[in-house]
Amino acid sequence: MGKYKAIKGSFHVKGFAPDGDSLRFQAFNADNWNWAKFKWETKALKNAKKKQLRIEAIDALETHYEGARQPHSFAIAALEHMLELLGIKNVQYNLLTTEIIAAEDGVPGWILTGSVDAFGRPISLIFRDLPGFNDGDEVESANVPVELSLNYLMALQGIVYPTFYASMEPEMREKFKVAFATAKGRLQGLWAIDKTGGFRLWNIYTVQQDVIILPKLFRRFISFFKSRGDLAEFMDFMADNKDPVMVNGVKRFFHEFVEVEGNHYRLTVSPEELIFLPEG
Repeated sequence: MGKYKAIKGSFHVKGFAPDGDSLRFQAFNADNWNWAKFKWETKALKNAKKKQLRIEAIDALETHYEGARQPHSFAIAALEHMLELLGIKNVQYNLLTTEIIAAEDGVPGWILTGSVDAFGRPISLIFRDLPGFNDGDEVESANVPVELSLNYLMALQGIVYPTFYASMEPEMREKFKVAFATAKGRLQGLWAIDKTGGFRLWNIYTVQQDVIILPKLFRRFISFFKSRGDLAEFMDFMADNKDPVMVNGVKRFFHEFVEVEGNHYRLTVSPEELIFLPEG
């Protein structure tokens, strides 16, 4: 059973480029970051006062990935809804809407974090308030109030996709699966227009402007289009860039669940059934 650190602080977006599943957080007591000897990617990340979070369990549509983004109005909507839930107001973007240049941010809040990902981002559940806990408390995973987190609320509202990693405690993952299943069953939010289960791909603009798909798959398409010249090479590209996953307790690879027939592409399993592994 894992442990989490309760950290009180403030959320920040001004001068940064957040999306619907990542933003900056500054701990009121910086010593809390010394807990569990987090392995930061660089010294700069370790010393940064405002740390980039990876928000646990959810994956929002991309607002900026390698110069590309998913259908813009939906991607920005996820970000702005998260900011609204946090109480960050009067947000202004640059002309490309790739960076927030003004906002009433610095709003107080909490995170529960147990580890740092490969990019030096604390993997976190985020909260406006965390009743019953004190700054610096160590919390057993079984006692984490998952349902109070904004992660869970965004999953329940259907504005984000599930992306689970092996670092998440199994009982926590099961709670999130309930939230995603509820939103999907209601065809709420993204689930009313999700095309991850099947769409026709004509060119790069299909995934940038036309269809809503799992961001993990979108990112693979963008990387593919930048490195290859023929759509027929997509599955070879996926096989060459393996993403190990667990499905029903068996180790497989992400590309094994992508099916291509002509220009028709689909993910053959529900995203919440995939557990991504850290090793290559």
